[in-house]
Amino acid sequence: MQRKISVLVEVDLDGRYVRVDVTGAVTPVNQQGLHPVLRRARTMLPAATVRLDLSCVRELDPHALDLLREAVAQDPGLGDAVEIVTPEQPPSGDAATALDARRRLRHGILQRRAGELPVPLPEPALSAAS
Repeated sequence: MQRKISVLVEVDLDGRYVRVDVTGAVTPVNQQGLHPVLRRARTMLPAATVRLDLSCVRELDPHALDLLREAVAQDPGLGDAVEIVTPEQPPSGDAATALDARRRLRHGILQRRAGELPVPLPEPALSAAS
């Protein structure tokens, strides 16, 4: 089985917070794929706080986490602007509140849209005699 990660980048409406949600299995090899995502988020919004949320990963290799923290600390463009949230450290603060409110709003809109979709009619069953 291949161990992959999935990444979702969320930006709040004011552009002050960027949240990078990661799911899957974070390994020493695939954690390198997060570096360009973090750098791009900082390039697009230089004043934003970037929160790397690893709290929903299925598997988190401790060595991968150490490598990731070291890479963030050594990158002059990232440094103090990136906060790494691990499974044992739940998110808190203004960034989490703003992005969670946005997520709830988006979820409500999608639920309303799904409720307006037409329901397909069931196909008539064929009789065994035909």
